[in-house]
Amino acid sequence: MAALSIEEHEAELTELRARVQEIDTEYAGAALPDDVRAEWNEANGNIEAKVELLAELRARAARIKDLAPDPTHAERGATFNVGRTGTEDIWDVAAVRSASRSDEQATGMYRDNALRAVESMHFPHSEANREEAQGQVEKLVNKFSSGDDSSFARHVLTFGSPTYRRAFAKTLGGFRLSTDEQRAMSLTGTQGGFAVPVTLDPTIIPTSNGAVNPWRQISRVEKITGNTWNGVSAGAITASRDAEFEEVSDDSPTLAQPTATVTKASAFVPFSIEVGQDWASLESEMATLIQDAKDVEEATAFATGAGTGVNPQGVLTGATGTVAAGTAAFAVAHGYALLEALPARFRPNGKFVANLAQYNRIRQLDTAGGANIWVQNLQQGIAGDANGQIGATFLGKPAYESSVMTSALTAASKIMIFGDFRYYLIVDRIGMTVELVPHLFGATNQRPIGARGIYAYWRNTGRVLSSAAFRTLVTT
Repeated sequence: MAALSIEEHEAELTELRARVQEIDTEYAGAALPDDVRAEWNEANGNIEAKVELLAELRARAARIKDLAPDPTHAERGATFNVGRTGTEDIWDVAAVRSASRSDEQATGMYRDNALRAVESMHFPHSEANREEAQGQVEKLVNKFSSGDDSSFARHVLTFGSPTYRRAFAKTLGGFRLSTDEQRAMSLTGTQGGFAVPVTLDPTIIPTSNGAVNPWRQISRVEKITGNTWNGVSAGAITASRDAEFEEVSDDSPTLAQPTATVTKASAFVPFSIEVGQDWASLESEMATLIQDAKDVEEATAFATGAGTGVNPQGVLTGATGTVAAGTAAFAVAHGYALLEALPARFRPNGKFVANLAQYNRIRQLDTAGGANIWVQNLQQGIAGDANGQIGATFLGKPAYESSVMTSALTAASKIMIFGDFRYYLIVDRIGMTVELVPHLFGATNQRPIGARGIYAYWRNTGRVLSSAAFRTLVTT
């Protein structure tokens, strides 16, 4: 194996230092568990060894430079410009600006540093999968790193650094910030608030849902750094056959340019001053609480949102094609009618979504085990998970549960939807912001109750791109 370069050793040293700082923040004021203490000791030992090795390597490099021939005697025209590909401190955004010679080079350096930073990240949300979360951040870094667009990479470096995370924790706990921490908090650029650290941000990190909410799993999800998503959609292309030497017919589709503008959603998280001073427990709990509140809100917004004003358009609102299910009734024939009503071009990717109560009614239509409806037997039950997958297929198509869809069979109830959810769009503006309410007051005498609050807000929206891609089963 080839020996590491000085730059590669420096990158490893930065990651080791970041991990030590991360452990100290996570277990502030508490004893380290045995396995974490072992990691702490090993990391600090590696830091000392790496510092000694780097000192030796730099001294050797300096000596070789001193022994090099005078560059003024070099052959005319033999001039080489070697561009830097990174900085000693991967979190230092200002150093990249100083070291780069062009916007394109700066973008590449931001991207490289951000990707190196992701490798050392740990995610405190109890349901976050580290590999999946790292993969999501890497995907976004690559997506938003072209030309002079380095916005997301800079976001990762600014709000994912150990210094910023430490400053964020101290701010919530009411502790004094060091000079470096004050500088890190000042970079947030938000009047009156500050960005959620990358490893806690639910607009970036994928986690399981707090509500039975299938929409993100089965729909088209786009991330943006601005306010509006602009797309292009087309109807079906019509093929034709033409005789020899005849002019080909015009088979071009009709192109449309759908847009989606994100709007603000918010949540409020109260916590006691004592809990705020114990960041090791608050960090994970806050991430879970905000994510759960976000999921519950989105479960309704992406299902039944009106699509007017600040409200996203829910899939049940935008899917205008309907199939009658009879007078407050549900029969086997209704499921087949819903399946067959969807145009053939959307059917191969079609999925069913309904409330669990509707699936239970369907299972009771055939007491022999539902062989004419389900792939699995009645005795296996409906499993269900936080992403809405019920563990069975309905009429040969994937079936998902939505806890906010109606469980009733009253007149004019939208009891089930079948469609190609690639035509339901969810747009997320990257980045969540929080503002700290330093004191909460009692309702009786308006005196402090020894608690603070976090006001968190983010921006997203949803809309149906093609109503033809869905059919809704509606009782009459």
